[in-house]
Amino acid sequence: MTNQDFNTAVNNVKEAWKYPELFENVSKSERWLSGAAGTYLLFKGITSIFSHPVIGLTGAAIGAGLLYRGITGYCPMRDLAEQRREDVAPDEVIISETYVVDDLG
Repeated sequence: MTNQDFNTAVNNVKEAWKYPELFENVSKSERWLSGAAGTYLLFKGITSIFSHPVIGLTGAAIGAGLLYRGITGYCPMRDLAEQRREDVAPDEVIISETYVVDDLG
């Protein structure tokens, strides 16, 4: 990580703190549930990391993601889904094949 990357990350965090409404796409109830579930999964993942390493690391990673979602109110997956939904018009119909049937009898 270079100094420029670090400065960019710090500036992004400052911008998010100044204007949190621009970066929030998760409701309050989802934030509470994500925070609680993330805390639990992170705790269980860390405590079971030595007895079951793969399951422990997976649980800790998912828990950290949920905890991040709960603390910040931003879900990158939801943002990506909303961006993809905006790209496709809902009334757009794409016809890929046509069939002609002459048998009416």
